Amino acid sequence: MIAAELAAPAEKRQFVHRLFTTIAPRYDWFNRLASLGLDQRWRRRAVKASGLTPGMRVLDVCTGTGDLALRCARELNGHGLMVGADFNEAMLRGARAKRSIRVHAAGGGVRWVCADAQALPFRSGSFDRVLIGFSTRNLSDLQAGLQEMIRLLTSGGRLVILETGFPSNPIVRAGYWVFLMTLARAIGGLLTGRLWPFTYFAQSVRGFLSPPQVVSLLASCGTKARYLALSWGLASLYIADKHSALSTQH
Repeated sequence: MIAAELAAPAEKRQFVHRLFTTIAPRYDWFNRLASLGLDQRWRRRAVKASGLTPGMRVLDVCTGTGDLALRCARELNGHGLMVGADFNEAMLRGARAKRSIRVHAAGGGVRWVCADAQALPFRSGSFDRVLIGFSTRNLSDLQAGLQEMIRLLTSGGRLVILETGFPSNPIVRAGYWVFLMTLARAIGGLLTGRLWPFTYFAQSVRGFLSPPQVVSLLASCGTKARYLALSWGLASLYIADKHSALSTQH
């Protein structure tokens, strides 16, 4: 059923939207479960790798319930601009509800925007940093989505992608996939009363590109990219620096 629903990009977009609307109230719980409790540590690594400094303009794409955007906002400490964008209003409601961990400095916090990752309503070069966490595999057109994010970067700006991993050890990799398809899927079903969203999550992890393929795709989109394995490869961190205007002329 899931494979049939994802036969075309438009169908995948509708499917993913329905999926996140369904699981929004339990999304954070499932993130903790599927990552073996490591997802917040991985977000900290992603924020550190982004090299944020106060005064920067930062965008978190597919922000979901806002964990990554809120961490970035704390780094900016009220100086600069932090935007969290997601195409699903149910997920954004969860982000807006996290008042207890918002930045309290004047001008701090996050501006939440409902927007599609593949058609973001910002001018080219609007942001110094763009981040996306655990969502690239959900894009209906991965290359188009990456190109859109890179379009928004200033010359020399940085895109940071945090994604589920690809352990280099085949035994660890197989074990992780089995965990997602069995225990994680079962508990996700208990939390929400539905199995199909978690079947999709497990299949999307297994079917996603390998790290060299992602790095190659990022390079083809006009960046210098590198890959870091986190927690024995259970998470993948991609750091892609947009070529400066000067370097693209040579």
